[in-house]
Amino acid sequence: MLLLVHTALWTWVGVSSRSNFDVPGDMVEAYVWGQGWQWGYHKHPPLSAWIVGLWFAIVPESHWGYSLLAALNGALGLAGLAVLAREFLPRKWILLTVAIASLAPGITTLAMRFNANAVLISSWPWALAFAVRTMRSQRLADAAMCGLVCAAAMLGKYFSGALLLAIVLTALWLPHWRARLLRPPALVALLVFVLCMAPHVWWLLAQTHGPLQYAQSATGASHGGNALLRAITFALAQVVFPAFAFIAMYRSLRGPWRQKAFVQAISSPFRPRSQAVWLVAMLPILATMLGTVLMDVRTASVWGLGMAAGLALLATYRAREAGADVDLNRMWQTLTVIWVVVALMSPLWWYARARLAAPSVSEPREELAVAVQRLWHDSTGRPLKWVSGSRALAQSAAFYGSDHPGYWSLWDPVVETPWVDTASVTRDGGAIICDPAELACVKRAEAWTNSRQTVTVSKSARGLQFVPQTFVVFWMLPAQPGLPASPASRPLPERRSQ
Repeated sequence: MLLLVHTALWTWVGVSSRSNFDVPGDMVEAYVWGQGWQWGYHKHPPLSAWIVGLWFAIVPESHWGYSLLAALNGALGLAGLAVLAREFLPRKWILLTVAIASLAPGITTLAMRFNANAVLISSWPWALAFAVRTMRSQRLADAAMCGLVCAAAMLGKYFSGALLLAIVLTALWLPHWRARLLRPPALVALLVFVLCMAPHVWWLLAQTHGPLQYAQSATGASHGGNALLRAITFALAQVVFPAFAFIAMYRSLRGPWRQKAFVQAISSPFRPRSQAVWLVAMLPILATMLGTVLMDVRTASVWGLGMAAGLALLATYRAREAGADVDLNRMWQTLTVIWVVVALMSPLWWYARARLAAPSVSEPREELAVAVQRLWHDSTGRPLKWVSGSRALAQSAAFYGSDHPGYWSLWDPVVETPWVDTASVTRDGGAIICDPAELACVKRAEAWTNSRQTVTVSKSARGLQFVPQTFVVFWMLPAQPGLPASPASRPLPERRSQ
């Protein structure tokens, strides 16, 4: 019941709180990557793009469809947490653990931006669950699943190396785990992991401009400041993120040791113990801190979205250890109040940002996609097959347009969209959509075609009319049968689209 309500609630939040996806365009980027099945992409390993590509092969491209995917991703992670918690807690404490985690920002608000960080929310808890089950049960089926899910975590984002390091260090630290490292189950887990990773690693080694180079450029510059301070900030962010959830936990505890148990729970990250629970929850954080200091890299707090599950388990484990009991009636009452408040506040949050003309609400990305496609249809009578230009705008046009055109990179097609045959783009024609402030886009588009026009669109939603915005669109017209391709052969008529 909890997972069903969680999925329904956060699907509603995704639909009612925004008019666009994330402003940087991570979500539409994953969508266009999913148009070409690859063993990796120029920024990240492939899992998020694979998931989005498979999802929208069966679900219509829409806000509710993407919101449902993000909510299901969180619910899947909570289900993995339940499996992990079964190794340490009795039934009602498992429910409390999942309830606490379901309120953490890492599995709720931050998870609605589905990208390479958010995909860790679903993979990390399952990886920990099967790692613990493998070391405890020594079942080969658990070991095979451990290798599979750990590979999925790495194929989501290389930051999952912190998780794998935590699992290995936990196994080396605990004597009863260490004795089992060279037994068949551990070796099966390693073999499955290597086999699942091999195609991606083979692809990765052939890249001169791939995820490794992107990761180096994205994290290599520390942007000044003290590396130790950045490491501490990252760790504190992970601990503070679930603060609201811990308040809900306090209301769900009962017994004479309630207050002591709550103090033990919230202070558990800072009270190390030689326990599997503390090690699997905290070692990924400590490994990240160590890497930040030693390599002086930039570390983003949102990398830790997958850590919320382990911290919730650690908190409930320590609360139970301190002698508290669970009042399930109070837990459900607290959850119900929070769910109702979130459901009611979500559209109000939209209106608040609308008054401020926040881009996530006011930018007419969907309207621009519809206008560009309509202009193309009016002029050519054909479906729009290709779009390019300013990345977030062009990728949004690929998502929102009913033709769902393919996206090709104007910037570096060989690296960014290697699955696209540029000869097909020239033959079929398409649109290059530029933000007029992005002069580099305009300059590159002019090298392809001189057929140019401005398109003015505005968003009208929920009774509000936003300020019109103007974009530059370059048209590459389709080649005529029997004639060589000539994308600049004739301009489209100038018109304004509202």
